[in-house]
Amino acid sequence: MGSKSSGFAKYSKSLCWIISFIWLLLAVFAFTGDSDRAMLNGFLWLGGAFAFAISAIFLSRRAQSAVGADNSEQVSE
Repeated sequence: MGSKSSGFAKYSKSLCWIISFIWLLLAVFAFTGDSDRAMLNGFLWLGGAFAFAISAIFLSRRAQSAVGADNSEQVSE
């Protein structure tokens, strides 16, 4: 049975993936734009996309370990 913290992690994992995809699209648009600083903007957007993707990966691992810990506590009782 999941706890409140694991439920929040599932929600925030989805939110991180959505933001990551939005930032990835913005990076593509920045790289293809006609701005003087298109390359710099593209790398900044790309870095943000990777940061949110890494956050989503770690949140999903933490949620799985929290659910596993809840199950082991119930089994040991």
